[in-house]
Amino acid sequence: MDELVLRPLADADSLEAITALLHRAYAPLAAMGLNYTAVDQTVAMTRERVLGGQCYVLARGAQVVGTITVNGPFDPQRHAWARATPWYFRTDVAHIHQFAIEPALRGQRLGERLFAACEAWARAQGHRAIALDTAVPAHHLRALYGRWGFADVDEVQWDGKHYRSVVMVKPLQPGTPPGLDDAEHHCAVVRTLWTRVQARDWAGMRALYAADAVTHWPCSGEWFLDGDAIVRANAAYPEGWTITLQAVDALADGRVHAVVRVDHPPGVFFCNARYRLNGGPTGPVIAEAVEHWATAEAPPAWRTAEAVGAYRREPV
Repeated sequence: MDELVLRPLADADSLEAITALLHRAYAPLAAMGLNYTAVDQTVAMTRERVLGGQCYVLARGAQVVGTITVNGPFDPQRHAWARATPWYFRTDVAHIHQFAIEPALRGQRLGERLFAACEAWARAQGHRAIALDTAVPAHHLRALYGRWGFADVDEVQWDGKHYRSVVMVKPLQPGTPPGLDDAEHHCAVVRTLWTRVQARDWAGMRALYAADAVTHWPCSGEWFLDGDAIVRANAAYPEGWTITLQAVDALADGRVHAVVRVDHPPGVFFCNARYRLNGGPTGPVIAEAVEHWATAEAPPAWRTAEAVGAYRREPV
């Protein structure tokens, strides 16, 4: 019998066969009433997920008997579904998905080989930790991941799932592990905020503000003096807008700086914002924000290269 080989997914590997493997591996979870994506995902979904990261397989000859995919940080612009947890918008945390072992081969520690490959990849990319999520009622999986060094850090409700999920994280680098109070997590909260605004997820937006949060709009002289008022002002804004999050960075004073573009035809607006976060019952929340809103407009006719010298214009 051929030896099992751990390797990256190859062009010759059948995504149809890998999808069927996922279905077989997740069938016991489906029998528990847990509608994991891999229970019945299409081949197109398998392709989308493996192309989004690094997929590894365990193969015996041409037969794939195990698979796993590891991703780097998710992009708020392209992965709006990840807005349920800031952990998936941290730039220093990798993520594991669609993990499966052929049911007849379970109990041989093959999963550890796949996870080790993902951890090695994440370390090589410079990530400080690796994360995954699984159903809260899947106690056997949570116990397994706990033995592998993962610990619970968040609990979320994914769209369309019949169960709540727990997010688990394993540190990969020496030193202080990623935590709720570090600068990168505060940045991740701000990325989550604007992804929820774009999704019109107003309840999710409200969850990221302290009850007594204050937001100041200096350009219009307006103050919003609690979390509810902040959300109501955003939710009531006339529809037709699209948000592009252009930058999120930690400031030396502990605040978070963000630059946001809003396309609201025929206009374009930019927000230059600073946020201060405090600890909340389940993680950091925004306590104070200053958002400078400005309208994009053409420069005056006199401002040209001839008049100024080293100068150029670009379309907004």
